Amino acid sequence: MNLSAAVSHTPQPRIVSLLEALARDLRFTFRSLRHNPGFTFTAVISLALGIGANTAIFSAVDAIWLRPPPIPHPNELVIVDVAASRLTQYGGSSYLDLADFRSRSRAFEKLAISQNLSAGMTTGKGESQVVYGLLVSGSFLSTLQVEPALGRDFRPEEDEVPGKYPVVIISHNLWTRAFANDKNIIGTEIKLNGRPFTIIGVTPESFTGTSLFARPDIYAPAMMARGLTSDGDDMLTHRSYRGFDMIGRLKPGVTLAQAQAEMNAIMRDLERTYPDTNKDTAVYLRREMERRLSQGFRLPAVLLSLTLLVLLIACANVAGLLMARSTTRMREISTQLAVGASRGSLIRQLLTESTVLALLGAVSGVSLGYVCIRGFATMLPYSPFPGGPEFRLDLRVLTYALLASMLVVFLCGLAPAFSAVKEAMLMVTSNVRGSAAEIRPSSAFVRRVLIVGQILLSTVLLIAAGLFLKAFARAQQANLGFNPDHMLLVMVDPGLRGYSNEKGLQFQQQFLEHTANLPGVTSASLATCVPFLNGDSWDISVDGYNAPGGESFIDTRTNQVAPDYFKTMQIPLLAGREFTAHDSQRAPLVAVVNETFARNYIVGNGPLEKALGHNFRLRDRDHISIVGVVKDSLRGGFGSPASPVFYMAYAQMGTPNAVLHVSTAGDPAAMTGAIRGQLRKLDPEVAPLSVVTFRTVVSSQGLFFPRVTAVLVGAFGLVALSLAVVGIYGVVSFMVGRRTQEIGVRMALGAQQSRILRMVLANGLSLVLAGLLLGGFVALLVAPLIGGLLIDVNPRDPAIFVGIAIVLIAATLGASWIPARRATRVNPIDALRSE
Repeated sequence: MNLSAAVSHTPQPRIVSLLEALARDLRFTFRSLRHNPGFTFTAVISLALGIGANTAIFSAVDAIWLRPPPIPHPNELVIVDVAASRLTQYGGSSYLDLADFRSRSRAFEKLAISQNLSAGMTTGKGESQVVYGLLVSGSFLSTLQVEPALGRDFRPEEDEVPGKYPVVIISHNLWTRAFANDKNIIGTEIKLNGRPFTIIGVTPESFTGTSLFARPDIYAPAMMARGLTSDGDDMLTHRSYRGFDMIGRLKPGVTLAQAQAEMNAIMRDLERTYPDTNKDTAVYLRREMERRLSQGFRLPAVLLSLTLLVLLIACANVAGLLMARSTTRMREISTQLAVGASRGSLIRQLLTESTVLALLGAVSGVSLGYVCIRGFATMLPYSPFPGGPEFRLDLRVLTYALLASMLVVFLCGLAPAFSAVKEAMLMVTSNVRGSAAEIRPSSAFVRRVLIVGQILLSTVLLIAAGLFLKAFARAQQANLGFNPDHMLLVMVDPGLRGYSNEKGLQFQQQFLEHTANLPGVTSASLATCVPFLNGDSWDISVDGYNAPGGESFIDTRTNQVAPDYFKTMQIPLLAGREFTAHDSQRAPLVAVVNETFARNYIVGNGPLEKALGHNFRLRDRDHISIVGVVKDSLRGGFGSPASPVFYMAYAQMGTPNAVLHVSTAGDPAAMTGAIRGQLRKLDPEVAPLSVVTFRTVVSSQGLFFPRVTAVLVGAFGLVALSLAVVGIYGVVSFMVGRRTQEIGVRMALGAQQSRILRMVLANGLSLVLAGLLLGGFVALLVAPLIGGLLIDVNPRDPAIFVGIAIVLIAATLGASWIPARRATRVNPIDALRSE
């Protein structure tokens, strides 16, 4: 026989032998688990809770923060922020900025801009609907390296002359929804805001835009801005108009640092050339993922960390169960060793059991996670616009679940397997007789350590849950500075039906007057922005105020409101007056500011009346005189100090796209029909974009993160508490079984049942007290890490710490009570006869 052939065939029998051994181990494992349903159920449920929580939370974090946009090579994209001052690193760009960057920069392969757009679309069949999309430069899709699935991209000439080429590219979703996948759609004419546009392309099905929170249906050239948006006249001609988002793709070989240096030089030159509009502006370049994470990664990091704690608690629970189970199998394992089984084969057998448990837990956990993922969509905040993150159980999430399962096998299986085989070897080599429990004091110690570890981690989780729940309760009771009760918000944009800016403002004014006269309406007004729903900010300079760093302009929040706005919102007037009908386009520009604006920029700690008559101005605008000061109101998010805000008169600076605020004497939702009727009387083709109560907006949008965080972390805390109770019950039951003879002797010598009860309860309580002390210490150390996420709550709140200690002690006494009562019923004679 050829030696080389024999050698080449040698590994095959080994592989076959190994596969046969694994098959035997699997058969033995399934038979063993089937004969111990209580152990199997407890272990699988524990792991399912840990893996399920991690799967669900990772899918949410991935959908909001980690998942790259659906475009080729997203890591090559660079977000370009043009900040109004060096006090911030975020900001939009103007169309003229894009033109300058394109002509001067050599670092970028392509640059593009985009801005959100809503339009009324009418198809050839006469069907009307509101569609949402983007105004884009002609290079937008090519910058993203996205080719239309049908038709063509924008041509260079369609990006050069304003108003000349009314063309549009539609999304695959809109093509399916409104045009039934008509392959002859190219060249079809539709109307946007009453103006004819020709469809020239359809984007691929996989492309849903650059944002994970919005899915545009149309892409229209920025050159067609006039008629599609109320700001169309300013977009292409005013350098101070910075409403566009800019994105670019670097040339091969160009580093981000090189591009940043070049853009800094260009911005310094633009600042010298256009001091009125570019004074103190700065440019910041960041990778798409880097910029997304730069806006706040603390919350997802905290959520992932807390779910990892849940997984560790589950692993400790299962490891303790496996160690207790190996104690009962000690004679079986030692017998196998005595008849010639190798240590490796026994460790493999025990690891096979933990692997099977981990896989069963993973399947159950992924199923549980899937149910949670489906529920996330119902928790999204209210928005009048379509979109939002897409929560799904995809390959990325499944890979994460698989890694979590592998970690479970490592943490749960290795220590019990090696420990069991080691002590079985001691039984064989020492020829020890007696119960396994008697020769395994180390096993009991390890189980106690695992339980203390569970209590430690559970304490940290429960304290975090308590803090977030208290923060949510505080947020619900927070003083908003306005009253959202008994108020209806009606969002209307007559521009979607082709109204010009002037006629749109007239329409809104008529709608306001008709609604204010309805029975049951106590007050009504118009505003372009709604707290918690949308916002706006402008660059301003305040006479006599020098910003930190010497910047000339400061980016400040703003709103354009009609007369009676502060009365309708119940925002107190502190000085001066509100807007009146005399504050028209022909009158001098006036503003009302909030208290923080007045104190930060003008009066300091002096009387607010000194702010009246003070002037500030916008970029490229005339001076604006302050005529009133109102109390601060919460406009952004809970837990943050009030921001400076200035209000402009709606008649002077407003747009047709506005929100009617209607304060009612009764249920505001009951007024919906009457208000819609007034709208139909004015123009039956103008339909509200959305009608919602203000309380819904506050609850859904304003309280979204506090509520979701409280729910999720509270659920983690309950899971951790449940696992800890199961673990305590298991270890106390194990100790009672191990000390059966001792208890029998004590009772035979006259020990009272109450003393036996106290002894057993003390065992469980000692474990909890040790875990509580260690967990409380760890919680004190890590509490500041979540302090920024809490609303008006001390991260080291003593009431929460004491309350959680009481809960855990009560849970421990409850979990220990059943095995303790069982111990008091031990028959001394039977106990002395038992091994």
